[in-house]
Amino acid sequence: MMRGFQLGYRWCHWVCPCLLLGVNLLMWSGTSDAVESTIGQPSTSVSAEPQGLHPHPVLLASERTRSSMVGTIMALLATFDEAGILPPEGTAQANQLIHGLIQLQSALMKSTSPELAAYRMAAETEWVSQHQDVEGRGREMGGLTSTVLAMLMSYDQTHPLWEAPKVVAAMQAFNVTRADWIVMSECFHQADAVFRKQGRSIHIVYESWRVKMTGGKF
Repeated sequence: MMRGFQLGYRWCHWVCPCLLLGVNLLMWSGTSDAVESTIGQPSTSVSAEPQGLHPHPVLLASERTRSSMVGTIMALLATFDEAGILPPEGTAQANQLIHGLIQLQSALMKSTSPELAAYRMAAETEWVSQHQDVEGRGREMGGLTSTVLAMLMSYDQTHPLWEAPKVVAAMQAFNVTRADWIVMSECFHQADAVFRKQGRSIHIVYESWRVKMTGGKF
């Protein structure tokens, strides 16, 4: 466990800015329509209620969402680090792993593709039918949890994601490439194998890290 805590010293000084940038861009894309619609409102629509009261709940909700999304990815990186398979910081593989995790989470949370939604639903249905609840609790946390990664990668074995053109298009719309998928898959399977040899579940390890990260309490 101590090795995992070293993540804060060896990685966070450069990982956190990358995650915050990616999440901020995602949050901005999700709020841009609302901002544009507000700008476009005629001046005669001003409410008698003090306008300064409105931004605070919105900003707080956005901050909580941003914090939770960063925490989800950081927990995955900490889980990989505890398994001892995290790529060296600053390398091309490390950068690609971070990029892939951020963008995959974005695709899953923001895409309006019915094909991607159907693929995820089918993957979850198959996963739930094959696994105990103890390894499925991560679904309740939201975002790209270890369980979401596992169910997608498991389903990919029998229903190749990259052979489904419309699903691929939805992924590519969020800059998730097949190379990103391969790096994420390799890291996940390596970590899973390490924990299984130790008689542990990668999902339990992930959940323990998730509640330690920003926005992780649930």
